[in-house]
Amino acid sequence: MKKITLSVAVLLGSLAAKAQTEYIDITSKKPFGRSEMVLYNDDTNYNDLEYFYLGRFTKNYHWVKYTNANEIILSLNDDEGDKREICTKQDTFKVHCEVVDAFAQQYKINVSTRVFQVWISKPLK
Repeated sequence: MKKITLSVAVLLGSLAAKAQTEYIDITSKKPFGRSEMVLYNDDTNYNDLEYFYLGRFTKNYHWVKYTNANEIILSLNDDEGDKREICTKQDTFKVHCEVVDAFAQQYKINVSTRVFQVWISKPLK
């Protein structure tokens, strides 16, 4: 019985060590009507930096879907007084949306399901 318990503990410990933190940085370029998003993670051996933007006449939300993510750090770097809507969905649960302050704010999202999705709006008017 002790060997089984030890094996499970070692297996779970190795899975936890592989989990990484994902980062989403969001900012806006108001003169151009753009909202920019940069995605990366804390694994320095993996070249994963990605850059996306929404133009003046494109869709209103950035969208990211993660599988087996552990933790997500969302940094919002907009102008003072700006707000954004953040919507999250974990697996088959209902979508949860919240309007948040977007001026120099950082939000930590702990993921407790296998599939996690997040939508971040352009700055709200």
